[in-house]
Amino acid sequence: MPLFKIGDHVERIGVLAPDRMKSGRILRVIPHNGISELMNEYVVAFEFGTVKLYGTQLRLLAEDRTDAGSVGRDRD
Repeated sequence: MPLFKIGDHVERIGVLAPDRMKSGRILRVIPHNGISELMNEYVVAFEFGTVKLYGTQLRLLAEDRTDAGSVGRDRD
């Protein structure tokens, strides 16, 4: 199972990531047929272009982490 899905807002991690290519959206998931999910590739659309990256080069941005449900939401 891939770490990210199409439409996820991700951040490119690492010291070599240019500022204009830090945050983008997953356009395509290319699964790896081996054992490790970390080898899956992702096509990511950034402001200044599209790049294919491995899952180890990306992290999901906090705004897309909906696993917690309503935890932390303001109450009326």
